[in-house]
Amino acid sequence: MFDLFDGQTVGGKVIINLSSDTPATMRRAAEWAAQQGATLIVGGVMVPEELVATDSSYVFYSGPETVVRRYESMLAVIGRVDFVGEDPALAQLFYQAQLTIFLTSLAAYLHATALVGSAGLGSDVILRYATETFDNLSYYLPEAAENIASGQHPGEAASIVMMSATADHIVGASTEAKLDLALPQAVKSLYDRAIAAGHGGETWTSLYKVIVQ
Repeated sequence: MFDLFDGQTVGGKVIINLSSDTPATMRRAAEWAAQQGATLIVGGVMVPEELVATDSSYVFYSGPETVVRRYESMLAVIGRVDFVGEDPALAQLFYQAQLTIFLTSLAAYLHATALVGSAGLGSDVILRYATETFDNLSYYLPEAAENIASGQHPGEAASIVMMSATADHIVGASTEAKLDLALPQAVKSLYDRAIAAGHGGETWTSLYKVIVQ
């Protein structure tokens, strides 16, 4: 963005930045815009190109709410306007959070497909089951959010220790299949560190404590 506006007069303008970057960069961009007499609105488009301007499209926005609302009808042309706060960093924080789910989930699908593929089976074989797994994942989220909010992670149904064994088996199966181990080892590392920190009897949402350190 800085290069794009280098040498240009932007005083009195509203700049709407829909490009991807870090939250801290967007704070600096907002400060730069203010120094130029401009206002920065930060956005994060949460659908692929072919879904922009459809009913599925939505965009995170942050910055001065009065300015976002002033241009809301224009912004809504490309997707639902989801205003997440006046801190200019927030739109990209939400954007990168969603992409964390997106990128890691797709990587997990590819790893699972490769694992089945190591037995000489085609990608079509696991597609149905992978789709069912993705469809069912949302079932776990409400309880997970409650556990994180309360700080309580009861592990009667499925403890960290139990799920750590599964993580270890995935690494083992991937090793036998001669696959790249970066993804399963990263997951196993979370479980190992949770156990080391004394959370082995709690449920998987206790991994949150390891992630936030």
